[in-house]
Amino acid sequence: MSTKTIIGASETFSEDLIYAQLQKIFLCPEFAVSDILRRFLTYIIEETLGGRSNTIKEYTIAINVLKKPISFKPQQDAIVRIHAGRLRRALNYYYKEPGIADEIEISVPKGNYVPVFTNKPLKISIPEPDPKPVQQEMPTDSITLAVMPFRTFETEISRQAFTDNLGQQLSAEFGRFPNFSVISYYTTQQITFRNRDIQEIATHFGAQYMITGNVQFEAKRLRVAVQLTETHSGSQIWTELHHLNFNSSNLFEVGDNIVSSVIAVLGDFNGIIIQQMSRGLTKSKSGTAYLTTQSWYNIFYSRFNEEIYRRAYAAMQYTIEKNPSDELAWAFLGQLSLLAFLFDQPTSENPVVQGLRTARTALKINPLSQHGHITLAMAHFSLQNRQAALDELEYTITLNPNAVGIIGICGCLMIVAGEYDRGIELIRNSISRNKAYPALFKLFISLYHFKQKEYSLAFACSDEMAIPDFGLNIILRVATLSHMGRKADADLLAKSLKNHSLNKAWFSKEFLNSFLLDEDLVDQIYKGFKSSKIPFLTVA
Repeated sequence: MSTKTIIGASETFSEDLIYAQLQKIFLCPEFAVSDILRRFLTYIIEETLGGRSNTIKEYTIAINVLKKPISFKPQQDAIVRIHAGRLRRALNYYYKEPGIADEIEISVPKGNYVPVFTNKPLKISIPEPDPKPVQQEMPTDSITLAVMPFRTFETEISRQAFTDNLGQQLSAEFGRFPNFSVISYYTTQQITFRNRDIQEIATHFGAQYMITGNVQFEAKRLRVAVQLTETHSGSQIWTELHHLNFNSSNLFEVGDNIVSSVIAVLGDFNGIIIQQMSRGLTKSKSGTAYLTTQSWYNIFYSRFNEEIYRRAYAAMQYTIEKNPSDELAWAFLGQLSLLAFLFDQPTSENPVVQGLRTARTALKINPLSQHGHITLAMAHFSLQNRQAALDELEYTITLNPNAVGIIGICGCLMIVAGEYDRGIELIRNSISRNKAYPALFKLFISLYHFKQKEYSLAFACSDEMAIPDFGLNIILRVATLSHMGRKADADLLAKSLKNHSLNKAWFSKEFLNSFLLDEDLVDQIYKGFKSSKIPFLTVA
Protein backbone atom coordinates (compact mmCIF):
# COMPACT_ATOMS: atom_id res chain seq x y z
CA MET A 1 0.00 0.00 0.00
CA SER A 2 1.24 3.50 -0.80
CA THR A 3 2.14 5.74 2.10
CA LYS A 4 2.52 8.91 0.06
CA THR A 5 0.00 11.54 1.06
CA ILE A 6 -1.43 14.68 -0.41
CA ILE A 7 -2.96 17.61 1.40
CA GLY A 8 -6.17 19.11 0.07
CA ALA A 9 -8.63 21.50 1.70
CA SER A 10 -6.97 21.01 5.13
CA GLU A 11 -7.27 17.23 4.82
CA THR A 12 -4.60 14.61 4.21
CA PHE A 13 -5.27 11.69 1.86
CA SER A 14 -3.12 8.78 0.78
CA GLU A 15 -2.63 8.01 -2.91
CA ASP A 16 -4.42 4.72 -2.39
CA LEU A 17 -7.54 6.47 -1.11
CA ILE A 18 -7.53 8.90 -4.02
CA TYR A 19 -7.06 6.16 -6.63
CA ALA A 20 -9.77 4.06 -4.97
CA GLN A 21 -12.11 7.07 -5.20
CA LEU A 22 -11.13 7.51 -8.85
CA GLN A 23 -12.16 3.92 -9.63
CA LYS A 24 -15.53 4.45 -7.92
CA ILE A 25 -16.10 7.54 -10.05
CA PHE A 26 -15.29 5.60 -13.20
CA LEU A 27 -18.20 3.22 -12.49
CA CYS A 28 -20.56 6.18 -12.96
CA PRO A 29 -22.26 5.94 -16.41
CA GLU A 30 -21.07 9.42 -17.44
CA PHE A 31 -17.45 8.27 -17.08
CA ALA A 32 -17.94 4.62 -18.06
CA VAL A 33 -18.90 5.58 -21.62
CA SER A 34 -16.33 8.37 -22.10
CA ASP A 35 -12.69 7.46 -22.57
CA ILE A 36 -11.81 11.16 -22.82
CA LEU A 37 -13.27 12.02 -19.42
CA ARG A 38 -11.49 9.08 -17.78
CA ARG A 39 -8.15 10.01 -19.36
CA PHE A 40 -8.63 13.70 -18.53
CA LEU A 41 -9.32 13.08 -14.84
CA THR A 42 -6.61 10.43 -14.54
CA TYR A 43 -4.00 12.71 -16.09
CA ILE A 44 -4.61 15.74 -13.88
CA ILE A 45 -4.71 13.55 -10.75
CA GLU A 46 -1.50 11.72 -11.64
CA GLU A 47 0.27 15.00 -12.35
CA THR A 48 -0.94 16.43 -9.05
CA LEU A 49 0.08 13.35 -7.04
CA GLY A 50 3.45 13.43 -8.80
CA GLY A 51 4.07 16.98 -7.60
CA ARG A 52 3.68 18.43 -11.09
CA SER A 53 0.44 20.39 -10.68
CA ASN A 54 2.20 23.50 -11.99
CA THR A 55 2.51 21.79 -15.41
CA ILE A 56 -1.24 21.18 -15.76
CA LYS A 57 -2.13 23.68 -18.45
CA GLU A 58 -4.55 23.79 -21.36
CA TYR A 59 -1.68 23.03 -23.74
CA THR A 60 -0.31 20.02 -21.83
CA ILE A 61 -3.81 18.54 -21.51
CA ALA A 62 -4.34 18.93 -25.26
CA ILE A 63 -1.05 17.15 -26.01
CA ASN A 64 -1.14 14.39 -23.38
CA VAL A 65 -4.89 13.70 -23.08
CA LEU A 66 -6.45 14.70 -26.39
CA LYS A 67 -3.37 13.69 -28.47
CA LYS A 68 -3.23 17.04 -30.27
CA PRO A 69 -0.07 17.91 -32.27
CA ILE A 70 2.66 19.99 -30.65
CA SER A 71 1.56 22.88 -32.87
CA PHE A 72 -1.74 23.07 -30.94
CA LYS A 73 -2.78 26.65 -30.09
CA PRO A 74 -5.23 26.96 -27.15
CA GLN A 75 -6.15 30.47 -28.23
CA GLN A 76 -7.58 29.13 -31.50
CA ASP A 77 -9.12 25.86 -30.33
CA ALA A 78 -11.44 25.58 -27.32
CA ILE A 79 -11.51 21.76 -27.27
CA VAL A 80 -9.79 21.48 -23.85
CA ARG A 81 -12.20 23.97 -22.27
CA ILE A 82 -15.15 22.10 -23.77
CA HIS A 83 -14.06 18.78 -22.27
CA ALA A 84 -13.16 20.47 -18.98
CA GLY A 85 -16.75 21.71 -18.79
CA ARG A 86 -17.99 18.17 -19.48
CA LEU A 87 -15.70 16.85 -16.75
CA ARG A 88 -16.98 19.36 -14.18
CA ARG A 89 -20.60 18.54 -15.02
CA ALA A 90 -19.95 14.80 -14.81
CA LEU A 91 -18.25 15.15 -11.40
CA ASN A 92 -21.06 17.38 -10.19
CA TYR A 93 -23.62 14.75 -11.24
CA TYR A 94 -21.62 11.95 -9.62
CA TYR A 95 -21.50 13.64 -6.21
CA LYS A 96 -25.18 14.57 -6.36
CA GLU A 97 -26.33 11.05 -7.23
CA PRO A 98 -24.25 7.79 -6.96
CA GLY A 99 -21.40 9.41 -4.97
CA ILE A 100 -23.49 11.49 -2.60
CA ALA A 101 -22.26 9.55 0.46
CA ASP A 102 -18.60 9.22 -0.58
CA GLU A 103 -15.99 10.41 1.93
CA ILE A 104 -13.60 11.99 -0.60
CA GLU A 105 -14.74 14.56 -3.13
CA ILE A 106 -12.64 15.30 -6.22
CA SER A 107 -13.44 18.55 -8.01
CA VAL A 108 -11.90 20.76 -10.69
CA PRO A 109 -12.63 24.42 -9.86
CA LYS A 110 -13.28 26.78 -12.74
CA GLY A 111 -10.31 28.88 -13.76
CA ASN A 112 -7.72 26.11 -13.73
CA TYR A 113 -7.37 22.36 -14.29
CA VAL A 114 -5.75 21.29 -10.99
CA PRO A 115 -7.97 18.85 -9.05
CA VAL A 116 -8.97 19.58 -5.46
CA PHE A 117 -9.49 16.83 -2.87
CA THR A 118 -11.83 17.49 0.03
CA ASN A 119 -13.25 15.41 2.85
CA LYS A 120 -17.02 14.97 2.79
CA PRO A 121 -18.97 14.11 5.93
CA LEU A 122 -20.36 10.60 5.90
CA LYS A 123 -23.73 11.73 7.15
CA ILE A 124 -25.98 13.22 4.52
CA SER A 125 -27.58 16.34 5.93
CA ILE A 126 -31.08 17.28 4.83
CA PRO A 127 -31.02 20.85 3.55
CA GLU A 128 -33.59 23.50 4.23
CA PRO A 129 -36.44 23.52 1.69
CA ASP A 130 -34.89 26.28 -0.45
CA PRO A 131 -36.04 26.55 -4.03
CA LYS A 132 -34.11 24.20 -6.30
CA PRO A 133 -31.94 25.72 -9.03
CA VAL A 134 -33.65 25.88 -12.40
CA GLN A 135 -31.27 23.25 -13.79
CA GLN A 136 -32.44 20.70 -11.24
CA GLU A 137 -36.03 21.19 -12.31
CA MET A 138 -35.22 20.35 -15.91
CA PRO A 139 -35.68 16.69 -16.81
CA THR A 140 -32.73 14.97 -18.40
CA ASP A 141 -32.81 13.46 -21.86
CA SER A 142 -30.30 10.83 -20.86
CA ILE A 143 -31.67 7.29 -21.05
CA THR A 144 -29.87 4.98 -18.64
CA LEU A 145 -29.28 1.59 -20.22
CA ALA A 146 -27.69 -1.60 -18.89
CA VAL A 147 -26.34 -4.27 -21.22
CA MET A 148 -26.13 -7.54 -19.31
CA PRO A 149 -23.53 -10.19 -20.22
CA PHE A 150 -25.08 -12.58 -22.73
CA ARG A 151 -25.54 -16.13 -21.48
CA THR A 152 -24.27 -19.33 -23.06
CA PHE A 153 -23.69 -22.94 -21.97
CA GLU A 154 -20.62 -23.22 -24.17
CA THR A 155 -17.31 -24.12 -22.53
CA GLU A 156 -15.00 -23.55 -25.49
CA ILE A 157 -12.98 -20.40 -24.88
CA SER A 158 -13.48 -18.89 -28.35
CA ARG A 159 -17.26 -19.28 -28.10
CA GLN A 160 -17.33 -17.82 -24.61
CA ALA A 161 -15.26 -14.89 -25.88
CA PHE A 162 -17.69 -14.38 -28.77
CA THR A 163 -20.62 -14.30 -26.35
CA ASP A 164 -18.92 -11.85 -24.00
CA ASN A 165 -17.84 -9.66 -26.88
CA LEU A 166 -21.45 -9.14 -27.98
CA GLY A 167 -22.25 -7.42 -24.69
CA GLN A 168 -19.08 -5.34 -24.76
CA GLN A 169 -19.71 -4.18 -28.33
CA LEU A 170 -23.32 -3.28 -27.62
CA SER A 171 -22.27 -1.20 -24.59
CA ALA A 172 -19.63 0.61 -26.64
CA GLU A 173 -21.97 1.31 -29.58
CA PHE A 174 -24.82 2.62 -27.41
CA GLY A 175 -22.28 4.89 -25.77
CA ARG A 176 -21.84 6.67 -29.11
CA PHE A 177 -25.39 8.03 -28.90
CA PRO A 178 -25.53 11.21 -26.79
CA ASN A 179 -28.98 10.37 -25.43
CA PHE A 180 -27.86 7.06 -23.89
CA SER A 181 -26.04 6.80 -20.57
CA VAL A 182 -24.69 3.24 -20.54
CA ILE A 183 -23.78 1.53 -17.28
CA SER A 184 -20.22 0.24 -17.38
CA TYR A 185 -20.11 -3.26 -18.83
CA TYR A 186 -17.52 -4.13 -16.16
CA THR A 187 -20.12 -3.24 -13.52
CA THR A 188 -22.81 -5.47 -15.03
CA GLN A 189 -20.27 -8.29 -15.30
CA GLN A 190 -19.30 -8.05 -11.64
CA ILE A 191 -22.90 -8.06 -10.47
CA THR A 192 -23.65 -11.07 -12.67
CA PHE A 193 -20.59 -12.94 -11.41
CA ARG A 194 -21.78 -12.44 -7.83
CA ASN A 195 -25.13 -14.03 -8.78
CA ARG A 196 -27.03 -10.98 -7.66
CA ASP A 197 -30.46 -10.14 -9.07
CA ILE A 198 -30.04 -8.08 -12.24
CA GLN A 199 -32.93 -5.89 -11.03
CA GLU A 200 -30.41 -4.52 -8.55
CA ILE A 201 -28.75 -2.68 -11.42
CA ALA A 202 -31.99 -0.98 -12.36
CA THR A 203 -32.61 0.03 -8.75
CA HIS A 204 -29.08 1.10 -7.86
CA PHE A 205 -28.15 2.88 -11.08
CA GLY A 206 -31.58 3.99 -12.22
CA ALA A 207 -31.48 1.94 -15.43
CA GLN A 208 -34.67 2.47 -17.41
CA TYR A 209 -33.95 -0.23 -19.95
CA MET A 210 -31.99 -3.47 -19.89
CA ILE A 211 -30.67 -5.58 -22.77
CA THR A 212 -30.22 -9.29 -22.22
CA GLY A 213 -29.45 -12.16 -24.55
CA ASN A 214 -28.32 -15.73 -24.95
CA VAL A 215 -26.17 -17.55 -27.50
CA GLN A 216 -26.39 -21.13 -28.76
CA PHE A 217 -23.98 -22.95 -31.08
CA GLU A 218 -24.87 -26.06 -33.03
CA ALA A 219 -22.42 -27.40 -35.62
CA LYS A 220 -22.00 -24.47 -38.03
CA ARG A 221 -25.23 -22.77 -36.97
CA LEU A 222 -25.55 -19.94 -34.48
CA ARG A 223 -28.64 -18.72 -32.69
CA VAL A 224 -28.60 -15.42 -30.81
CA ALA A 225 -31.65 -14.09 -28.98
CA VAL A 226 -31.67 -10.45 -27.81
CA GLN A 227 -34.32 -8.87 -25.58
CA LEU A 228 -35.11 -5.34 -24.39
CA THR A 229 -36.83 -4.96 -21.03
CA GLU A 230 -38.41 -1.84 -19.54
CA THR A 231 -37.22 -2.11 -15.94
CA HIS A 232 -39.98 -0.16 -14.18
CA SER A 233 -42.72 -2.55 -15.26
CA GLY A 234 -40.48 -5.53 -15.97
CA SER A 235 -42.16 -5.94 -19.36
CA GLN A 236 -40.22 -7.23 -22.35
CA ILE A 237 -40.93 -4.71 -25.12
CA TRP A 238 -38.78 -6.13 -27.93
CA THR A 239 -37.00 -9.30 -28.93
CA GLU A 240 -34.99 -10.33 -31.96
CA LEU A 241 -33.77 -13.79 -32.94
CA HIS A 242 -30.79 -14.31 -35.24
CA HIS A 243 -30.17 -17.63 -37.05
CA LEU A 244 -26.82 -17.49 -38.82
CA ASN A 245 -24.20 -19.71 -40.38
CA PHE A 246 -20.64 -19.27 -39.12
CA ASN A 247 -17.15 -20.65 -39.33
CA SER A 248 -13.89 -19.94 -37.58
CA SER A 249 -12.92 -17.26 -40.09
CA ASN A 250 -16.09 -15.13 -40.05
CA LEU A 251 -17.16 -15.26 -36.38
CA PHE A 252 -16.12 -11.66 -35.70
CA GLU A 253 -17.96 -10.46 -38.80
CA VAL A 254 -21.08 -12.33 -37.67
CA GLY A 255 -20.87 -10.64 -34.26
CA ASP A 256 -20.47 -7.21 -35.84
CA ASN A 257 -23.57 -7.79 -37.97
CA ILE A 258 -25.64 -8.79 -34.95
CA VAL A 259 -24.55 -5.74 -32.98
CA SER A 260 -25.24 -3.46 -35.96
CA SER A 261 -28.71 -4.94 -36.37
CA VAL A 262 -29.61 -4.48 -32.70
CA ILE A 263 -28.30 -0.91 -32.54
CA ALA A 264 -30.14 0.04 -35.74
CA VAL A 265 -33.49 -1.02 -34.30
CA LEU A 266 -33.04 0.22 -30.73
CA GLY A 267 -30.85 3.32 -31.02
CA ASP A 268 -31.19 6.80 -32.53
CA PHE A 269 -34.25 9.05 -32.65
CA ASN A 270 -36.38 6.53 -34.59
CA GLY A 271 -35.33 3.53 -32.51
CA ILE A 272 -37.70 1.52 -30.36
CA ILE A 273 -36.49 3.06 -27.10
CA ILE A 274 -37.17 6.66 -28.16
CA GLN A 275 -40.46 5.59 -29.76
CA GLN A 276 -41.43 3.95 -26.47
CA MET A 277 -40.72 7.20 -24.62
CA SER A 278 -42.55 9.29 -27.24
CA ARG A 279 -45.76 7.27 -26.93
CA GLY A 280 -46.31 8.39 -23.38
CA LEU A 281 -45.21 11.29 -21.22
CA THR A 282 -42.04 10.63 -19.26
CA LYS A 283 -42.07 11.74 -15.63
CA SER A 284 -39.35 13.59 -13.76
CA LYS A 285 -38.40 12.71 -10.17
CA SER A 286 -40.87 15.30 -8.91
CA GLY A 287 -43.65 13.58 -10.87
CA THR A 288 -43.92 16.28 -13.53
CA ALA A 289 -44.81 14.94 -16.97
CA TYR A 290 -42.76 16.02 -19.94
CA LEU A 291 -41.53 15.04 -23.39
CA THR A 292 -37.76 14.81 -23.82
CA THR A 293 -35.92 16.62 -26.60
CA GLN A 294 -35.37 13.26 -28.31
CA SER A 295 -39.09 12.55 -28.08
CA TRP A 296 -39.94 15.88 -29.69
CA TYR A 297 -37.40 15.15 -32.43
CA ASN A 298 -39.02 11.79 -33.09
CA ILE A 299 -42.57 13.16 -33.07
CA PHE A 300 -41.78 16.13 -35.33
CA TYR A 301 -40.07 14.15 -38.08
CA SER A 302 -42.73 11.42 -37.84
CA ARG A 303 -45.76 13.71 -38.12
CA PHE A 304 -44.28 16.79 -39.81
CA ASN A 305 -47.23 19.14 -39.50
CA GLU A 306 -47.80 22.74 -38.47
CA GLU A 307 -49.20 22.04 -35.01
CA ILE A 308 -46.27 19.78 -34.02
CA TYR A 309 -43.87 22.34 -35.48
CA ARG A 310 -45.20 25.13 -33.24
CA ARG A 311 -45.18 22.97 -30.14
CA ALA A 312 -41.70 21.58 -30.82
CA TYR A 313 -40.29 25.07 -31.48
CA ALA A 314 -41.71 26.38 -28.21
CA ALA A 315 -40.46 23.31 -26.35
CA MET A 316 -36.91 23.78 -27.65
CA GLN A 317 -36.90 27.48 -26.69
CA TYR A 318 -38.01 26.54 -23.18
CA THR A 319 -35.48 23.70 -22.92
CA ILE A 320 -32.57 25.93 -23.93
CA GLU A 321 -33.65 28.63 -21.49
CA LYS A 322 -33.67 26.12 -18.64
CA ASN A 323 -30.75 23.95 -19.76
CA PRO A 324 -28.30 25.85 -21.99
CA SER A 325 -25.98 22.83 -22.26
CA ASP A 326 -28.51 20.66 -24.14
CA GLU A 327 -26.71 20.19 -27.46
CA LEU A 328 -29.63 18.43 -29.15
CA ALA A 329 -32.07 21.19 -28.17
CA TRP A 330 -29.78 23.79 -29.77
CA ALA A 331 -29.36 21.71 -32.93
CA PHE A 332 -33.05 20.89 -33.18
CA LEU A 333 -34.08 24.53 -32.67
CA GLY A 334 -31.79 25.40 -35.58
CA GLN A 335 -33.37 22.76 -37.80
CA LEU A 336 -36.84 24.01 -36.92
CA SER A 337 -35.80 27.58 -37.73
CA LEU A 338 -34.47 26.55 -41.12
CA LEU A 339 -37.70 24.65 -41.87
CA ALA A 340 -40.02 27.46 -40.74
CA PHE A 341 -40.83 28.47 -44.33
CA LEU A 342 -42.41 25.05 -44.96
CA PHE A 343 -45.03 25.74 -42.28
CA ASP A 344 -45.33 29.51 -42.85
CA GLN A 345 -44.21 30.11 -39.27
CA PRO A 346 -42.30 33.07 -37.81
CA THR A 347 -39.00 32.62 -35.96
CA SER A 348 -37.39 34.74 -33.26
CA GLU A 349 -34.71 35.95 -35.70
CA ASN A 350 -33.61 35.46 -39.31
CA PRO A 351 -33.95 31.69 -39.85
CA VAL A 352 -30.55 31.25 -41.51
CA VAL A 353 -28.77 33.36 -38.90
CA GLN A 354 -30.53 31.44 -36.15
CA GLY A 355 -29.71 28.12 -37.79
CA LEU A 356 -26.01 28.94 -38.05
CA ARG A 357 -25.87 30.27 -34.50
CA THR A 358 -27.63 27.30 -32.93
CA ALA A 359 -25.59 24.81 -34.96
CA ARG A 360 -22.35 26.39 -33.80
CA THR A 361 -23.59 26.46 -30.20
CA ALA A 362 -24.44 22.74 -30.35
CA LEU A 363 -21.01 21.97 -31.84
CA LYS A 364 -19.27 24.09 -29.22
CA ILE A 365 -20.93 21.96 -26.54
CA ASN A 366 -20.10 18.75 -28.40
CA PRO A 367 -17.93 18.98 -31.54
CA LEU A 368 -19.01 15.43 -32.48
CA SER A 369 -22.74 16.15 -32.36
CA GLN A 370 -24.37 14.55 -35.42
CA HIS A 371 -27.46 16.71 -34.98
CA GLY A 372 -25.28 19.83 -34.81
CA HIS A 373 -23.53 18.95 -38.07
CA ILE A 374 -26.88 18.26 -39.77
CA THR A 375 -28.13 21.70 -38.72
CA LEU A 376 -24.94 23.25 -40.08
CA ALA A 377 -25.44 21.38 -43.38
CA MET A 378 -29.01 22.67 -43.62
CA ALA A 379 -27.79 26.23 -43.05
CA HIS A 380 -25.23 25.78 -45.83
CA PHE A 381 -28.03 24.65 -48.15
CA SER A 382 -29.99 27.80 -47.31
CA LEU A 383 -26.92 29.85 -48.23
CA GLN A 384 -26.49 27.86 -51.47
CA ASN A 385 -23.17 26.48 -50.18
CA ARG A 386 -23.84 23.09 -51.73
CA GLN A 387 -20.40 21.48 -51.42
CA ALA A 388 -19.93 22.64 -47.82
CA ALA A 389 -23.30 21.10 -46.96
CA LEU A 390 -22.46 17.80 -48.66
CA ASP A 391 -19.13 17.64 -46.82
CA GLU A 392 -20.92 18.17 -43.50
CA LEU A 393 -23.36 15.36 -44.28
CA GLU A 394 -20.64 12.89 -45.21
CA TYR A 395 -18.75 13.75 -42.03
CA THR A 396 -21.95 13.34 -39.99
CA ILE A 397 -22.32 9.76 -41.24
CA THR A 398 -18.77 8.84 -40.21
CA LEU A 399 -19.42 9.96 -36.61
CA ASN A 400 -21.81 7.06 -36.02
CA PRO A 401 -22.62 4.75 -38.96
CA ASN A 402 -25.09 2.84 -36.79
CA ALA A 403 -27.31 5.91 -36.28
CA VAL A 404 -29.58 4.77 -39.11
CA GLY A 405 -32.23 7.44 -38.54
CA ILE A 406 -29.59 10.14 -38.91
CA ILE A 407 -28.25 8.36 -42.01
CA GLY A 408 -31.75 8.51 -43.50
CA ILE A 409 -32.03 12.24 -42.81
CA CYS A 410 -28.63 12.75 -44.44
CA GLY A 411 -29.98 10.86 -47.46
CA CYS A 412 -33.03 13.13 -47.63
CA LEU A 413 -30.79 16.20 -47.57
CA MET A 414 -28.64 14.65 -50.34
CA ILE A 415 -31.81 14.50 -52.47
CA VAL A 416 -32.38 18.20 -51.70
CA ALA A 417 -28.87 18.89 -53.04
CA GLY A 418 -29.49 16.90 -56.21
CA GLU A 419 -27.18 14.03 -55.17
CA TYR A 420 -29.83 11.47 -56.10
CA ASP A 421 -27.85 8.22 -56.24
CA ARG A 422 -26.07 8.87 -52.93
CA GLY A 423 -29.28 10.11 -51.31
CA ILE A 424 -31.43 7.14 -52.26
CA GLU A 425 -28.64 4.76 -51.23
CA LEU A 426 -28.58 6.26 -47.71
CA ILE A 427 -32.38 6.33 -47.37
CA ARG A 428 -32.73 2.71 -48.50
CA ASN A 429 -29.93 1.67 -46.16
CA SER A 430 -31.73 3.37 -43.27
CA ILE A 431 -35.11 1.83 -44.12
CA SER A 432 -33.67 -1.67 -44.57
CA ARG A 433 -32.07 -1.57 -41.11
CA ASN A 434 -35.02 -0.05 -39.23
CA LYS A 435 -38.52 -0.39 -40.65
CA ALA A 436 -39.86 2.25 -38.24
CA TYR A 437 -38.60 5.11 -40.38
CA PRO A 438 -40.28 8.56 -40.48
CA ALA A 439 -43.02 8.92 -43.08
CA LEU A 440 -41.18 11.99 -44.34
CA PHE A 441 -38.60 9.70 -45.98
CA LYS A 442 -41.29 8.77 -48.52
CA LEU A 443 -41.40 12.35 -49.80
CA PHE A 444 -37.73 12.26 -50.73
CA ILE A 445 -38.02 8.82 -52.30
CA SER A 446 -40.88 10.29 -54.34
CA LEU A 447 -38.66 13.20 -55.42
CA TYR A 448 -36.01 10.69 -56.48
CA HIS A 449 -38.49 8.78 -58.67
CA PHE A 450 -39.91 12.04 -60.05
CA LYS A 451 -36.41 13.05 -61.13
CA GLN A 452 -36.02 9.69 -62.89
CA LYS A 453 -39.41 10.29 -64.58
CA GLU A 454 -40.77 7.19 -62.83
CA TYR A 455 -44.02 9.01 -62.15
CA SER A 456 -46.14 6.07 -61.03
CA LEU A 457 -43.56 5.19 -58.37
CA ALA A 458 -43.26 8.85 -57.40
CA PHE A 459 -47.03 9.15 -56.91
CA ALA A 460 -47.23 5.90 -54.93
CA CYS A 461 -44.51 7.10 -52.54
CA SER A 462 -46.04 10.57 -52.05
CA ASP A 463 -49.41 8.92 -51.47
CA GLU A 464 -47.89 6.61 -48.83
CA MET A 465 -46.41 9.56 -46.95
CA ALA A 466 -49.69 9.82 -45.02
CA ILE A 467 -49.19 13.50 -44.15
CA PRO A 468 -52.09 14.90 -46.18
CA ASP A 469 -51.79 18.56 -45.13
CA PHE A 470 -48.12 19.02 -45.98
CA GLY A 471 -48.08 21.59 -48.79
CA LEU A 472 -45.02 20.37 -50.67
CA ASN A 473 -46.44 16.84 -50.81
CA ILE A 474 -49.71 18.13 -52.28
CA ILE A 475 -47.82 20.13 -54.92
CA LEU A 476 -45.73 17.08 -55.82
CA ARG A 477 -48.78 14.83 -56.15
CA VAL A 478 -50.58 17.30 -58.43
CA ALA A 479 -47.44 17.68 -60.57
CA THR A 480 -46.91 13.93 -60.75
CA LEU A 481 -50.47 13.24 -61.87
CA SER A 482 -50.10 15.90 -64.58
CA HIS A 483 -46.91 14.31 -65.90
CA MET A 484 -48.65 10.92 -65.88
CA GLY A 485 -51.31 12.34 -68.21
CA ARG A 486 -53.98 12.03 -65.52
CA LYS A 487 -55.22 15.62 -65.95
CA ALA A 488 -58.66 14.97 -64.53
CA ASP A 489 -57.22 13.42 -61.36
CA ALA A 490 -54.72 16.27 -61.07
CA ASP A 491 -57.50 18.86 -61.40
CA LEU A 492 -59.64 17.00 -58.85
CA LEU A 493 -56.77 16.95 -56.36
CA ALA A 494 -56.08 20.63 -57.06
CA LYS A 495 -59.72 21.49 -56.35
CA SER A 496 -59.42 19.81 -52.94
CA LEU A 497 -56.87 22.46 -52.03
CA LYS A 498 -59.83 24.75 -51.26
CA ASN A 499 -60.20 22.81 -48.02
CA HIS A 500 -56.62 23.48 -46.91
CA SER A 501 -55.21 26.66 -45.42
CA LEU A 502 -52.27 26.72 -47.81
CA ASN A 503 -49.87 29.58 -48.30
CA LYS A 504 -50.10 30.96 -51.86
CA ALA A 505 -46.33 31.45 -51.85
CA TRP A 506 -45.98 27.68 -52.01
CA PHE A 507 -47.18 27.77 -55.61
CA SER A 508 -44.12 29.58 -56.93
CA LYS A 509 -40.69 28.70 -58.22
CA GLU A 510 -39.18 30.82 -55.46
CA PHE A 511 -40.70 28.53 -52.83
CA LEU A 512 -39.49 25.39 -54.56
CA ASN A 513 -36.02 26.84 -55.10
CA SER A 514 -35.79 27.61 -51.40
CA PHE A 515 -36.18 23.89 -50.72
CA LEU A 516 -34.59 22.15 -53.72
CA LEU A 517 -31.24 23.02 -55.28
CA ASP A 518 -31.82 21.17 -58.57
CA GLU A 519 -33.33 23.77 -60.90
CA ASP A 520 -34.32 21.16 -63.49
CA LEU A 521 -36.34 19.26 -60.88
CA VAL A 522 -37.97 22.51 -59.76
CA ASP A 523 -38.89 23.32 -63.38
CA GLN A 524 -40.52 19.91 -63.86
CA ILE A 525 -42.54 20.11 -60.65
CA TYR A 526 -43.57 23.69 -61.43
CA LYS A 527 -44.58 22.77 -64.98
CA GLY A 528 -46.70 19.90 -63.68
CA PHE A 529 -48.80 21.74 -61.11
CA LYS A 530 -49.04 24.92 -63.22
CA SER A 531 -50.93 22.93 -65.87
CA SER A 532 -53.64 22.01 -63.37
CA LYS A 533 -56.71 24.10 -62.61
CA ILE A 534 -56.04 25.46 -59.16
CA PRO A 535 -59.32 27.16 -58.25
CA PHE A 536 -58.31 29.86 -55.79
CA LEU A 537 -55.14 31.38 -57.26
CA THR A 538 -53.41 32.02 -60.52
CA VAL A 539 -49.98 30.54 -60.90
CA ALA A 540 -47.65 33.09 -62.43
